[in-house]
Amino acid sequence: MFALCLLLAGVGIGAYFSNNDHFLNGANLSISIVTLLLLPILQATQNRDGAALQAKLDELISANRRARNEMIGIERDSEDKIERERPDRATTRNQGNSE
Repeated sequence: MFALCLLLAGVGIGAYFSNNDHFLNGANLSISIVTLLLLPILQATQNRDGAALQAKLDELISANRRARNEMIGIERDSEDKIERERPDRATTRNQGNSE
């Protein structure tokens, strides 16, 4: 993968210093293709990281006695429902200080 990136960097540098339009078009096309091929890899990594983060949060919610278990899996609900379920921050802070 590193060799491919190095090769593309060399093509890009060559295209910059060359006055040949065919070379520039080829370099532009190859860079665009590599970009499109890397996008699904990056997206899959972000999805996996997000799922891992949600699993960790669900575990913390279920382990905490004061936490509301209804919050587990809330990321699948609509945005309006999530906003209705959000606790008022001032109320949550005051409850935490009273115990």
